[in-house]
Amino acid sequence: MSQVHREALSARVVVAIRLLFVALGMASLIFGYAGLSRYLHLQIMHGLRPAGDDSPSNLVYYDIELFLVQSTPLSAGGPVPWQLQIARFAAPGVALYALAELGVALFATRIHRSRLRRARGHTVVCGSTRAAKVLAARLRSTGSRVIVVESAAAHQIEQATVRDPGLPRNLADVGAHRAADLYVCLELGEHNAQIANAAARLRHDTGHPKKIHVLIPDLELCTALRARRWSLPQSGARHIGFFNPEELAGQKTVRTDLTALEEPTAEIAIAGTGPFGRSVLVEFARQWAARGREREALRVVLIGPDAATTAATLLGRYAFLAGACRIQPLTEPLDVVLAQRRDDPSAHRLTRLYLCQEDEAEALTAALDLAAHFQSTFAEVVVRLDRMAGIATTFRAGRNTDGLVDALNGRLRPVDVTSVSCDPELIEDDLAEWLARACHQRHLTERLRAGARPGASPGLLPWEELGEEYRSANRDQAMDIGRKLTEIGCLLSPRRAGGPRFEYLGGEVERLAELEHERWVGERTRRGWRRGPAHDEEGKRHPDLVPWRTLSASSRELDITAVRDIPAMLADAGLAIARVRPPDAERRRPPARPEPADGPAAILPAKSP
Repeated sequence: MSQVHREALSARVVVAIRLLFVALGMASLIFGYAGLSRYLHLQIMHGLRPAGDDSPSNLVYYDIELFLVQSTPLSAGGPVPWQLQIARFAAPGVALYALAELGVALFATRIHRSRLRRARGHTVVCGSTRAAKVLAARLRSTGSRVIVVESAAAHQIEQATVRDPGLPRNLADVGAHRAADLYVCLELGEHNAQIANAAARLRHDTGHPKKIHVLIPDLELCTALRARRWSLPQSGARHIGFFNPEELAGQKTVRTDLTALEEPTAEIAIAGTGPFGRSVLVEFARQWAARGREREALRVVLIGPDAATTAATLLGRYAFLAGACRIQPLTEPLDVVLAQRRDDPSAHRLTRLYLCQEDEAEALTAALDLAAHFQSTFAEVVVRLDRMAGIATTFRAGRNTDGLVDALNGRLRPVDVTSVSCDPELIEDDLAEWLARACHQRHLTERLRAGARPGASPGLLPWEELGEEYRSANRDQAMDIGRKLTEIGCLLSPRRAGGPRFEYLGGEVERLAELEHERWVGERTRRGWRRGPAHDEEGKRHPDLVPWRTLSASSRELDITAVRDIPAMLADAGLAIARVRPPDAERRRPPARPEPADGPAAILPAKSP
């Protein structure tokens, strides 16, 4: 039985018990009145009570006294009618139950807070936003116990009101010091960061919550926070991750659209330059390159007032993008662009049209006006929605489905940003996962350029098809980057075109190569590998599982190459290495020359199609 059903059943039981005691109280009054009337009548007949003592007002008073475990006439003794026998025991029981209910009501908050503080292994979700509600519902559907922390009362299965969740002691009041996970989903990013900081301090003292996930609405800020967090030597700060719903939704939308990715050629159009549209562009290009399409670049039409600036920014941020796609920025309105493509016989049919405008009404209007371009201009349309996601149910997906509005015969696909992105498994893919993807992506691209065939070996597959052992190896390598950078006085920052080119100083490559070898030996050993005369995958034997000082020159070169590839791998992930600690005097070099802006070379002229 699910938690929802258990809580609903408990509520029904409580209501039934209350109704039972109300009925018992009414019965006690009725039986008490009847029994006292007969009892007093007998007492008056025997001269034990004065005449008139059985008046209605006296009977009511004596009847009420039964609830206080006393009744004045009963002190005289004598035979008691059966009606009064029932009432004299039932009435006190009703009174005790009423006192218990009163006590619970008076101390409910304290009792609830005490119960929350003793909770263990649960999940805490902070916020009353739609993202928080969707996350809580998803987590409960998996059987997790969820406590929602809000600034005002709400009808939640488990709920607490915390005046200032930015203080560790207040987070402890909802059991965060024993929680497995904490999701911070308030409206403002600065408030989320404040709560995350309090949770991190709480974790430092108690070890909980095990993982902290922080929603940052601003994509640029989210990227910068990830980079700075991952620069820590214990990259683990692994227990904390920053996520942006627009970015996650854009990535998930592309990864689940395998039909578009498997076509021999592709040209997509993206209307809108917000976080969702930018994420779609980058992820589509990444997936395209991973499937061996690097010799035929993906063609992207980017539509928006600042399309040229956005294209230059993205190409300056992600190093792989220039070789993976050609971007044509257009500033004309969407309907003009589509009309020109429809009338141009040389224009390619768009594989996908992504409507990613920040104005959801504009995106929906554009989606409904696409019938004129249906056959000649695009194969499928994806429309980004969030606040207006409920209207997606009005689209009719096919001929035999219900709906108020036709969805271009099933080719119009609405994407609910919050519903898609607020998936615990998707949020779990923090920067370590992304760096691991970038590491694998670089290795895969280089092998494909060298002539290897996709899928020729278990390691030559896109990340989504890669075996877990290969994924884990990439993750382990990515998670050690912060330690290596700290060793040479560097940290990570978002990559930008024209920024200084990073260069290793004398001796740094060799120092980091030794650290990389130690990491690799530890990772292999934990997975059950042992030293052997030859490399044996099935037997888990490898001749290089030895200390660095006894490693052969050829094997050392492999670690040196891995270290030298770190800047390029990070550049593919949109990150750059910045030196913040001055090197030793004997290793100083002239200031690094600016890195060439490789982005504009991949931007086609901003002209109409």
